[in-house]
Amino acid sequence: MGALRYLLFIAVGLVVASLLFLVLGFLVRANFDASVDFVEDWIVRATCNRYELSGTVRDTRGRPVAFAVVEASYLDERLTTRSASDGRFKLEAGEAICDRTPPRTVQLIVMADEFRPRRSSLPFDESSIEITLEPRDFAP
Repeated sequence: MGALRYLLFIAVGLVVASLLFLVLGFLVRANFDASVDFVEDWIVRATCNRYELSGTVRDTRGRPVAFAVVEASYLDERLTTRSASDGRFKLEAGEAICDRTPPRTVQLIVMADEFRPRRSSLPFDESSIEITLEPRDFAP
């Protein structure tokens, strides 16, 4: 009688395990497309273009220009920062451009007190730039 009980226990265990595996297999197949989308989305976001630009703002004598406003515009984004006391700055986009084609150029404007504003256009993939500002001509 003891052996029969063990055989019955094994049979019930196999049935329960089979049902469990069938249910889990169904759930995995049903969510497979969603998980693939999640993984693909993560890979795309990790490898897509995120705009970054760093550089230095100097005057015509080569001295750093502190607290200059540096603004970059592309697509529908506008990034703004100020240069540090040594003239260095860094612009970083909060979000990457994943679902859109990156622009070819970025419009850059740099402004500081006592200097003429400097406008320029640079390639989107350029990551570093040196900017020279010319002093304003003050005539009484």
